Order: sequence, then C-alpha cells, then structure tokens
Amino acid sequence: MAGRATSDAAIGELMQRIQLHAMTRRIRCREFFNDADPLRCGRCSEVFFHRALDMAGVKLTEEEAMMLIEHYTDHSPKVIPPATVSYLKFCADVDEVFASEELQEGMQAMMMTQSPGSTIMTTFVPNAAQDEDEFLHVLHRVAALCKARGIFLKMVYNEVDRTQNPTPAMMNPRRGGKVTEIAFRRAWPFRKEMTPADLDLICDRFRTKGGDIHYMALHNEVAEVLPDPSQPFPTSPLYLRPDDAQWSHQELHVVDKVRSKVAEKRMRLKEFFQDFDPLRKGFCSPSQTKAVFTIMNLSKEIDRQDFEQLLTAYVAEDGQFHYAKFVADVESAFTVPGLEKFPLAVIDFPDAGTTSPARRNMMRLTPTRQSKVERVEDRIRTYVKKRGAEMKPMFQDFDRANRGYISRSQFARIMSSMNLDLDEQAIALLCSRYCDLGNHNDFNWKRFLRCVDPPAKEVQVAMLEMTSPHIPFKPKPYFDARGKVLKRSLSMPMIV
Repeated sequence: MAGRATSDAAIGELMQRIQLHAMTRRIRCREFFNDADPLRCGRCSEVFFHRALDMAGVKLTEEEAMMLIEHYTDHSPKVIPPATVSYLKFCADVDEVFASEELQEGMQAMMMTQSPGSTIMTTFVPNAAQDEDEFLHVLHRVAALCKARGIFLKMVYNEVDRTQNPTPAMMNPRRGGKVTEIAFRRAWPFRKEMTPADLDLICDRFRTKGGDIHYMALHNEVAEVLPDPSQPFPTSPLYLRPDDAQWSHQELHVVDKVRSKVAEKRMRLKEFFQDFDPLRKGFCSPSQTKAVFTIMNLSKEIDRQDFEQLLTAYVAEDGQFHYAKFVADVESAFTVPGLEKFPLAVIDFPDAGTTSPARRNMMRLTPTRQSKVERVEDRIRTYVKKRGAEMKPMFQDFDRANRGYISRSQFARIMSSMNLDLDEQAIALLCSRYCDLGNHNDFNWKRFLRCVDPPAKEVQVAMLEMTSPHIPFKPKPYFDARGKVLKRSLSMPMIV
C-alpha cells in the first residue's frame, strides 16, 4: 500500500509538471498523438507515447516516462498490442487544467510572471545554494546595480547568445537562454563592484548539467527582486470642462434618432437584420443588433444608454430582439404598410424636417437667454442694414469646403473685422443658438445669415424661379367647365 501511495504521488507530480507546461504554452496534447492512431481508437504504442511527449516539449527521464506509460497502459482483454497505452485518458487528465479555475490559479502561483521570457525555462531548476542568506545578499546587490545603471542582464548576454551566422564555435542553440561559463564571466558587467567569490556563487547557482550558465534564470530572479518600476514621465490627462447645457438629442427618443438617420441616408434596416435571421422569424440576438448598427455606421449615434433603452422596448421574454417591430416603427417615416391596397392614397416624402433630428443637435435655451440672443441679433441686423455690409463673402473665406460651418474663433474674428464690438458674452449667446452639432465650436453661419442678413423679396423670387422646375406655356382652354365655347378674346393666348 505504501509503494502504491508513493507511485500515485509521483504520478501526480508528473501530471502537475505536464499541466504547467501545457497551460503556459496553451497547447493541446492530443494533436501530437493523431499520427500514431489512424483508427482513432484512443491508444498508441509505448515508443510513440514517449515520442509524442518529446514533440510536445515535455522533458522526462526514462524512469519518469516508463512510470507514466505503466500508469496509462490499458490491460483490458480487447487491447491488441503494441497499441496498449491509452493516450486519450492521458490527454483528458492534462486538459483538466483548462476547465478548472482552481487548477489554473494554483498553476499561476507556481509560474514566474515577472519576466516575459520566464515561461520558457520551466525545465531548468536553479541549484540549491550552500548559504541561502549569502546568495540572497548577492542577488539583491546585483538587482540594485541593475536598477541604478539601467542594465538588463538579458540584453547583455543576447549578443553572445545570438550570432549572425551559425558556426561550430556556437556551443548552445540560439535563444536557448544559456551561454558557456567563459562567455558569462567575460560579459559580466559588474566586475569592479563584485568579487570573484560572488561571481562563483552566482555561477554555481545557475549552472546547468552541461556546465553552461543559464542567464535567463538569473534575469528572472533579478526581476523578481526588483520592485515594480513606476513610469517617471510627465502626463497630461484630459480634464473636460463641465457642460451644463441641455441638448436636443438628450430628449430625443432613440427610435426617432435612428428613424431620422435612416431617412437621411436612404437605408433599409430590414435587409441588414435578415442576414442574421435565415429563417425570417423577425428576431435576432442583442449582439447581432449591435453588429447591424456597426455595419450601418449608426453605432456612433447610439450610446450605451440609448441601446439599453432600445433593448428594453423591443426585447422579447426569451431575450431575443424583435427587429421586425423595430424596423416597422423606424420605416414609418417614409412608407405606409399595405399601401398597395390603396392605389389612390398620397403619401408625403421625407423632407428636411424628417431628417433634422439626425442632422441637428441644438442647445435648449431658456426664455431669458433667448430674449438676450434676439437683442444681439437685432443689433447686428440693424448694423448690416444701415451699412449695407456684405457678410457672406467673409464667411466663405473661412469655409473653403462649403460645409456651412466655421469655428467659434473664426466667427469672433469676422465680427471684429466688421467693427462689431461684440464681447465674449455676446459671442457665447450667438453660439448657443447657432452651434447645432452638439458642441460649442461649430457655428452654422448659413442659418445665422438667414436671420440677420436675409435676401430681399425680389432676390428670393428670382432664386425660386431659378431653382424651380420649368413650366411650359399653356394657353387657356377652348371650352369652359360647362362645355360652352369661350369667346375669342378669352380663348386667345395671353401675351405678357
């Protein structure tokens, strides 16, 4: 019984090492056994079991490998030699580390996470020091010197470990994390600060079985001793000025916001939702709804609060989003359900008022503030009418892209160049009305000009005639409404 308990403890220790190896590298052991089992019976030979462990990077001695093979050998009568080792059971035991959070937490406690390269040295174990206190004292001195001088031991020995061309003089493989003892002593950066006895103590601690020095293990232990370095660089965090303004989009329902945006871009929501609903049930998941908004470039218009409000209104009891009802509510702005049943019905097309909620986000003004804005506008309107000043060319000089918007500072410069002595308070009042994109900087100068510098009636009539469609001349009819012949003077074409 005692021998069996010892064997089980040894098997448990071996499996723990293999699980640590698999978790740090995120590998699945079953992939290395597929070539040895073409019939997928879940068993392989002893030779290939040992070979698969080597291909997976698990380094075991002959005794450990035989102990593992004996533990997973299937002794049932249906087993046909030489495929006697149940690798399927072995892979299931190893993969338990990916399904159990408790095992992963225990493994993470054993891993050396202070260095990014620490996971590559799980097969090397530093040698025990005769005087542990003396070694820790030397290790702390090395860590203090590395911190004071900004030296990384890994980078010091990388030049020795990685040569340009492979040569017979290269005793260790590239990126193996170890160098010869002669090369280690030659490249040691603290010769004057540390005695040869201290260096001998370090070499004895990190000497491998082949006589080389594992400098990556030394680098990891020094990294564990060093404190977490803070970032001593200056920062400039962004502190936004508190904005107490009330905007129109804050009171706008999310369905109205989406409806106006869809009417503006002339999009069809139903086609995008049907890509995620092959059975045409009219339902999809909330994540797929968010994907549809992202594809249609509407995600920037809908924040998290609006999306939660949308889910509250259209999510069914099973958690699915009823997109058919949502699409019907959105498309009510430019279509009428069952229109084919009423051929004489006349519907109104979307106009600027339909798309205005999506294009404009204006500030809500109190009656007092609105009266102040009107007084400033009357003052500018009177000045422009008396002087006959042309304001439009000055705004066009700053708006080369013809967006209809300029910045707040540019508007202040235009007012100053026209000798309109507007203080900062008057500029802020005008911006509160004509900054309609949800910020305090983009000034809508075209809407401002329509208010303070409207065109004359004759100009408006001329512009309407130029932009209206052509109406050909139509003479008066020959008969009146009752079918009687009109007099010749009345039926003659009217000459203007």
